[in-house]
Amino acid sequence: MKPIPFLRPCLPDPKLVARDYEEIFTSGVFTNGGARERAFADALALRIAGDVGVSTTSSATTGIQLACRALFALDRPYALIASFTFAAGPLALRWCGFEPVFLDIERDTWQPDLDAAEQFLVHESDGVAGILLTNTFGTANDSIERWEDLARRFGLPLVIDSAAGFASEYSWGEVLGARGDCEIFSLHATKIIGVGEGGAISARDRAVIEHIDRLKNFGFDAAHNSLEVGTNAKLTEIASAIGLRQLEALPGRLMRRREVLRRYADSLRPLGVELQPGMERAAPPFVSAVLPTPGCRDLVGRALEHAGVGWRTYYNPPAHRQQSFAGARSVGDLSATDDIASRVLSLPLHDDLSSESVARIAGVVASEIRG
Repeated sequence: MKPIPFLRPCLPDPKLVARDYEEIFTSGVFTNGGARERAFADALALRIAGDVGVSTTSSATTGIQLACRALFALDRPYALIASFTFAAGPLALRWCGFEPVFLDIERDTWQPDLDAAEQFLVHESDGVAGILLTNTFGTANDSIERWEDLARRFGLPLVIDSAAGFASEYSWGEVLGARGDCEIFSLHATKIIGVGEGGAISARDRAVIEHIDRLKNFGFDAAHNSLEVGTNAKLTEIASAIGLRQLEALPGRLMRRREVLRRYADSLRPLGVELQPGMERAAPPFVSAVLPTPGCRDLVGRALEHAGVGWRTYYNPPAHRQQSFAGARSVGDLSATDDIASRVLSLPLHDDLSSESVARIAGVVASEIRG
């Protein structure tokens, strides 16, 4: 039986990109905010909302670093972040000189626990530089207004890590990208707007975008005078050209991917498998399912491997269980995080994953759950 890979990047026809490269080559501009990079940033902003600006970056991780450098209070030691996330977020905080304080997640949404954040801030807000709010697996957090209110109440910046969340929607139809002080997206090859490697930061306040544009270019002003500690985190012209092609194909790809998500939901939920609420309005690179027990998850994983189906266990171990963050502070015992992480299973999600393939995967899961 034909193997089903866990991840399969979907990039534009190489003939189209070859034509783009020929034009880039003729122009002689390969980076440093060329015509295609500017057009790509504008097109991303238009796809999000008419009132946001966008700065493209070399990766989502550098995007988080730039955003935290621009917005967080540099004289305060701590930043709040959920432990149930990819290591890039808390590592970016460390690179910026902040210590992550790990929050638990809500068992029913898998999103960061707002009550835990409030509990910490009531007693120690003076030491908190900002909040790095993760949209778990790129799924929109319908409590976003409560998070914005919390940040305002304590006078803190709210940076949103929506790495896998481009084109995801809240339950009321608003797309991600226009909330908090800014929002970061990944343009990694596995994401729906994959360019190979890259990132994007969106914000309603154009001053934030201008600040990040300066930081990603060595902190230079118009006269190439470095005004502050910056870095080189620019996106190239060829990556931007790929991004523009990806945006052209986005409506059709999004429709197909969400149809695959619906097939998964119809097949797995009757088996007692938990799927994240709101998943069907997202566009993640893989499907996250929570099995009844850790042992069941392991059995299903082995059965999938035997059947030629790729799988992983994002985000297991959670950040607070990883060596890089040994000794980091946390709010409470993070019991929901440990529980979900011990049972989570990541399944393939390709734009063109057939109904037969989804049925095949669900059949393997069913055989192990039912014994």
